[in-house]
Amino acid sequence: MTRTVLRTWVLAAGVLVGAACSASDDTPAAPAAPPRPATTEARSPVPPSDGAGTSVEAAITPLPPAAPLPTVVDLPAPTSLTIDALAVAGAPVVPVGVEADGEMEIPGAAEVGWYRFGARPGDEGSAVLAAHIAYDGVDGVFRHLDDLAGGEAVAVRLADGTERSFRVTEVVRYDKSELPDDLWSRAGPPGLVLITCGGEFDAAADSYEDNVVAYATPA
Repeated sequence: MTRTVLRTWVLAAGVLVGAACSASDDTPAAPAAPPRPATTEARSPVPPSDGAGTSVEAAITPLPPAAPLPTVVDLPAPTSLTIDALAVAGAPVVPVGVEADGEMEIPGAAEVGWYRFGARPGDEGSAVLAAHIAYDGVDGVFRHLDDLAGGEAVAVRLADGTERSFRVTEVVRYDKSELPDDLWSRAGPPGLVLITCGGEFDAAADSYEDNVVAYATPA
């Protein structure tokens, strides 16, 4: 079923904002029943050019899988992300997990978080990368994620120096409570999911109402 393509912020079905994990090629083993992230995060409702210093936290909450995870190819961890259409050149990618409250960790403005309890880029299933649109008054890596269009290239470099190439298929906006569970799939064809915040900003909740999700498949 074709999703409606919208231009707005994204992230999966939960809310979480977390501390960034330090970059490492060695990622800890996933728990027996790893959680599956859900929504996006962002930290500044106003672009830095407006002088905003307010921190807004909207995150992603991983949901536990309904069945045991299948065995996947043991690929090296992702280390950087390049999206020429967004002027993102080699943004550092760090492995992240979940906070004590069950929300997905999200690194700072200049980094991208890879959900290490899910697939790696190139593995079977969906590899999830999340980043801020803005953080403490500074534009995040995914500030303009909603500007991506079908066919645009995304490249992920792995720790062994190899690169995985993807093409964007669509960009979709979801209400944060309605992110599809298959975003965190560990089975099926390899895919890449990029997530951040979007939509209207709810000042009372100090959060964006929606998540922007860009889907990509191997080039």
